Amino acid sequence: MKKYIIATTALLVVATSAFSQGLVYFSAGSSVATRMSTNSVVGGPSTGLTGTTPGLYYYALFASASQANVNGNTTAISGLNANYVFNNLGSGVPSTGWELVGIGTNNASSGRMQPASQGTTSAGQSIPNADLSLNVQGIAGAGSANIVAVGWYSPGIGPDLASLQTWYGAGAFNGWIGQSVVGNVVLGDGGTIPSPNVFGTGPGQLGGFMMGLTIVPEPTTLALAAFGGASLLLFRRKK
Repeated sequence: MKKYIIATTALLVVATSAFSQGLVYFSAGSSVATRMSTNSVVGGPSTGLTGTTPGLYYYALFASASQANVNGNTTAISGLNANYVFNNLGSGVPSTGWELVGIGTNNASSGRMQPASQGTTSAGQSIPNADLSLNVQGIAGAGSANIVAVGWYSPGIGPDLASLQTWYGAGAFNGWIGQSVVGNVVLGDGGTIPSPNVFGTGPGQLGGFMMGLTIVPEPTTLALAAFGGASLLLFRRKK
């Protein structure tokens, strides 16, 4: 009897641990309200949807159990801005800050994205992106998680978070970057509670956002501009 109880307890522990991480779907479907866009002028409005060549745009999803804003900001931002979520990371679990959940990329449909491939089945077959859900470390299924996503144009930056942080930290760059509003969802548990799609029009879901163009002049350009301004002042004084 004792052995039976111990074995049953062990099975319950294993079963519980299987659902100790909440689940989310990270993809933007056909809804116009959730599609990604870019601009063509620094600080300008959206001029078009992201392209249809897969792998040009990348998206990182972050979650937190306690952080309800990104450095005080809850609204969408784009372009050169100091309030990006990768400047507000924690120390391993979402309860201490924003933590990376997973990476997605654009697909062959304008303005849409889906999770990056995550491996194969036990039979060696590729797992379809549509069947994938991402684990949220540190927050159990049925738990509430605050979420936010960042998107960027990968050429010249790279496809992962480390590359994005290096690129942004350098301070002198050309490219597109944007961040969603901060949302909140109830995580799936792999059983009775389905995995929520983070993009949508429902309460707490993320809508589509714009990746804004950023252009920081090279030092030589800045020097020429300063020289031109000084020359103009000198010319006016002489007159």
